[in-house]
Amino acid sequence: MNDEDFMTGNRTLGLASAAAFAMLCFAAPAQAAPYDGAWKMSLVTTDGHCGVISVGLAISGGQITSTSGKFVFRPIHIAGVVSGSGQAQMNGVAGPRKAAGNGRFTRAKGKGQWNGVGPSGVCSGYWIAVRG
Repeated sequence: MNDEDFMTGNRTLGLASAAAFAMLCFAAPAQAAPYDGAWKMSLVTTDGHCGVISVGLAISGGQITSTSGKFVFRPIHIAGVVSGSGQAQMNGVAGPRKAAGNGRFTRAKGKGQWNGVGPSGVCSGYWIAVRG
């Protein structure tokens, strides 16, 4: 490779890099997923002694996290995912108590089932969520 070929290759690489950088800088921002935002969830017990539990949720880019809620004086930590079609999977912990749930979100609401276990036994039921 002579100096002229080397310079031409560097110039081509430089132009390609500049074009790629310009495309990144001027690309339209990504649209928020249809489920992104704040949600209020209620977990309703149908089997067991867990009662009705209220939890705040945030969804961002398909990731579900809890923002508020307590059960038996312990903070509730929920983590999960929601797919582009709205299918959701979640796991929750409040002290020694653990729960898992699944269901579906639409743009305005969500619903599904959950099952949990803790020191006082097993609980299960359904959950509902609305935009908060």
